[in-house]
Amino acid sequence: MTARRRRRVIVVADATSRSVCVVGGGFAGVALAHAMLERAREARTALRVTVIDRRGVGAGASGVAAGTVHPYTPRGRAQWGGDAGAAATARLVARAEACAEAMDDGSVDRADDPEGGWGDGECKSTGERRRERVVRRTGLARPARSRRQGTDFARFAEERARDVRGFESQCLTTKEMMELAPGLEFGEDVLEAEAAGEACAGGLFVPGGFIVDAPRYLSALWDACEILANRGVPGTRITLRIATVERVEDLFEEFDDVALCCGAYVAELFDRDVVPVQLQGGHVLELKPENLSVGILGTTYVAPLGCARAMCGPTKEYAATVEDCARAGAVDRADARSVAAERELRELATRAYPPTANWDVVGLKYGVRANPPRTPRGSLPLCGSVAFGERRAWIIAGLGARGLLYHALLADWLSRAIFDDDISVIPEEVRFQR
Repeated sequence: MTARRRRRVIVVADATSRSVCVVGGGFAGVALAHAMLERAREARTALRVTVIDRRGVGAGASGVAAGTVHPYTPRGRAQWGGDAGAAATARLVARAEACAEAMDDGSVDRADDPEGGWGDGECKSTGERRRERVVRRTGLARPARSRRQGTDFARFAEERARDVRGFESQCLTTKEMMELAPGLEFGEDVLEAEAAGEACAGGLFVPGGFIVDAPRYLSALWDACEILANRGVPGTRITLRIATVERVEDLFEEFDDVALCCGAYVAELFDRDVVPVQLQGGHVLELKPENLSVGILGTTYVAPLGCARAMCGPTKEYAATVEDCARAGAVDRADARSVAAERELRELATRAYPPTANWDVVGLKYGVRANPPRTPRGSLPLCGSVAFGERRAWIIAGLGARGLLYHALLADWLSRAIFDDDISVIPEEVRFQR
């Protein structure tokens, strides 16, 4: 086993410091920890943040995510809050990226956590690799899979130009799409509509869209949290605790504030009538890409993370349970469940982008996400609080497939709500209170 590089940090506790527990080491949890530390620094307040996760940072569904960031629906319309969410994510990813680069070139000492942290050369279950790029900014392309979708792309072009800033999209012809992604194929209905001169785009290209290496990003963001804590006022610190939370009430005895950002695990803490999420499992295939730089969006995505890996998926497994969460991360490709998933993913990936049929398999991953209920504005995440007698736990839940799009924005809103003890600062469209 590779020896862990650890550092010893001696912090003098401040009796007036505030303590916050964040349950969950995924996108929402680590982003909230970072946002809380930023607010504490601005307010010149000591803050002790403890992140609790059963397996560690990025060890759940967040670490399995493909990591595509853009503000659009499959029809080419802007998501609710999509422009603000994408911009907030871009800022947080840039901070994590800068931290990773500083640590990799040796200008800043690495700050691996001694309780469940990881060392150089040591991969986590999600496949995190030190010194690999946090983000790829080569753009995202969504081919029109039907005449109707291509018509929608063209139809909503004016709306996109009006509402989205920094992530503007372009309607491209089928020929232009194939130049972006050699080997891409289109259905006859799209080609016929285009040949007839109809207002039917061959696809949508988002030059500002980007692909995040999710586990690499989360580890870098954790390092950024530790740097923030070290630069805070005396008494400020952040700690990672590897543990399972069975009763939220027990946390109130130790912490001033409790925030639940635990993804699918929230279904074990609450019944669906309290926190209405639906669990969905999914496998993702890692392939070695050839001659593809842009990410391809669709029901099945193909997201290249460089010349060594591309993420393809996911499968949609609606019978997932909380117990399945323990399987998150890289899985054994030889077991029956994995064999079936890999076969399905091979077929899905080939339909989405035919050249993948010849790409070598690097690995297979699995995760369980918590999908939110549908609203008139679509499926939006939940951000707010749940009452426990006279106390309340803050919560971010139901991120579903849009964890990367919304996590930084939700963390900003919830950190303000926690600091001000005012849930009204959270927009009513996602505000959740039980």
